Amino acid sequence: MLRSRVASSLLLLAACGEAPAATLSEIPAQFVGVWDASLADCGGGGGATAVGVAPAEVRFPDSRLAVTGVAPDGGNAVQVSGHFTGPDVAWDGSVRLELGDGVLSVVNGMPVVPRVKCP
Repeated sequence: MLRSRVASSLLLLAACGEAPAATLSEIPAQFVGVWDASLADCGGGGGATAVGVAPAEVRFPDSRLAVTGVAPDGGNAVQVSGHFTGPDVAWDGSVRLELGDGVLSVVNGMPVVPRVKCP
């Protein structure tokens, strides 16, 4: 089941199109932190929607994106390109990180779940 979910995610990521040209090598500081669906989900080590953003990687519950380039898109969004790894699978792709009203949205072809920054 997990393998089919990862495969579905890969197909959806491929449908997102080409990433803009990267001009940065790291994710800007305003995106860095641990983000989850609610503050209550932040406590127990991260819920099913937790995303950890560091300057050089984005960590999801079932995969990790090692950053190879970042393309700013205005003051509140970036397109992050890199190499994904997950259980028994690896691929190159990208995600869009968008900040707005104190929440982070990760746009990657899956349903967007707004996340709050964990303390």
